[in-house]
Order: sequence, then C-alpha cells, then structure tokens
Amino acid sequence: MLYIMILILAAAVLFLLLKLTAIKKEMRRISRDMSDNESESIISVDFIDKDLQAMILEVNRLYGKITEIRRISRNKERTLRDSVSMISHDMRTPLTSVIGYLQMADRAEDPDEIKENIKTALEKARYLNGLINDFFEISLIGSGQSKAVPERLNLSEIICEEILSQSPEIDRRGIQPRFDDSERDIFVLADRKMLGRVIQNLISNSVRYTRGRIDIKITEKEDFTELRIITDTADKIAADRIFDMFYTEDVSRYKGGTGLGLYIVKGFVESMGGNIHAEQAGSDLTITVVLKREVYQIIDDID
Repeated sequence: MLYIMILILAAAVLFLLLKLTAIKKEMRRISRDMSDNESESIISVDFIDKDLQAMILEVNRLYGKITEIRRISRNKERTLRDSVSMISHDMRTPLTSVIGYLQMADRAEDPDEIKENIKTALEKARYLNGLINDFFEISLIGSGQSKAVPERLNLSEIICEEILSQSPEIDRRGIQPRFDDSERDIFVLADRKMLGRVIQNLISNSVRYTRGRIDIKITEKEDFTELRIITDTADKIAADRIFDMFYTEDVSRYKGGTGLGLYIVKGFVESMGGNIHAEQAGSDLTITVVLKREVYQIIDDID
C-alpha cells in the first residue's frame, strides 16, 4: 500500500514538474513575443494551460486599447499641427493687409485716399477680430468649457433678427430668403448666445453660397423642434464633412470663409443637447438642426 502511495506521489510530482517546465517555456515565449512583436503588440494564445491562455487574451485586449489610444493621440497631434498652420495662415493674411493699408495711408497725401485706406484697414481688422473670436470659441468647445445655459427662446424671432442684420449683403446679392413661419412664435430650450451664433453662422453661410434661393422651414415635434435651412448652391459640397474644422475644399476660402463657422455651429448645437446634419440633393444643400422644444409652451398657450 505504501509502495503504491509513493508511486502516486512521485507521478504527481513528475506531472507538476512537467507542467511547470511547460509553463516556464510558454512564459519565455511570451517574453520573446512581447519583445519581437513590439509594433503590433499581439501575443500568440496557442498555449497548453487554459488559465495562461485566458490571461494572454486579456493582455492582448489591453494592448489593443493601448494601440487605439496611441493612434488617437497621433491623429490629435497631427490635427493640432494642421490647425496651428491653418490658424497662422488665416491670421497672417488680414494682419498683413491691415499693416499694408495703414502704411499706404501714412504715405498718402490725398485726404480721400487716406480715408479709403484707413476704412479698408478697419474692415480687415474687424475680420481679424472675428477670426480671433472664432478661435477662442473653438478652444472652449474643444476643452469642454462651453457650457449651455438653457432658457426659453423664440426661434422665429432670432431668425428674423439675423436675416435683418444681414440684409445689406442679402439685398446686395438680390436674395429673397423665404421664411413662412416668421410671424409665428416658436419656442425652444436653448442658450441665448449659442443659439444666436448658430443662426448667424448658418444664415451667413447660406448667403455666401446661394445662387439666389434660401428656404427656412421649422417643424415642431412632440419634444423637439427641427429647423431646416435649404440653400440653392452651384457648388458640390461633401455634406458629411462640412462640419469638420477647416473643411473648405478651396471653396469657402475664395468666398470669404475659413471653414470654422459650421464647426462652431456643430459644437454649440451639441452643447445645447441637440444635433445637426447636412445633405445635398441636386443643387439643394439642406442643413437640419434639431433643438429641444420648450415644454412650457403648451401650458402658456392654454393660459
């Protein structure tokens, strides 16, 4: 009996030694895979031991997350470099113009010429100031510091005010925006400053690109309001990219844009809990903004 027990114990010890040797061999292979496969960070999971196999699967999963984080980080670094380059270019151009026109005014002797040069320099300076404000708002959006303060706002009224403020350019280009709901109160829950900037950018964008027709339509749903701005444009625009920062395809730049306005619009709309998308069918570019509806409107209407 004792002899049998000794044989069993010896067999068990031998089995454990063999398994330990196999595990050590597999651990050496893991170390080799990790050092030789540094770029892909994926380790083979063809192991004898199931627990070790499960551990390596988890390690590979973590490696996958690390690889994705690195990829995102590289993309962000590349985007940051591109953004700095674009910002420098966009700011240098009007700044150079301001300096140039002021120098011309300083050298000029004719009062009318001096006045005209100063007027042009002021226009360029205002454009530069607007550009700086755009960059500031982008920094707030990117850092998450752009917080919406929702309140009850009359969407129709804000649209009408913005159309009126841009009437000089609208009249100059012979555009007649169509807004059938201009005399109807339509309330939404939004941040006053953000909503004003959203409407301003959307209408100015439409005025810049339209061939003459701009349709503004509002549809009220149970818990949200949908605003659609339809612009008749001759340009072929990648609708899925127009909200990207600095997206222009060399179109908006020669029309006076920087590719920042719609990026800011998207950031503000999402900060207010809404969403925005665009689509182009033929010559019609439709930008749709979905905003939260003011729930108290029903109560007020009853009262």
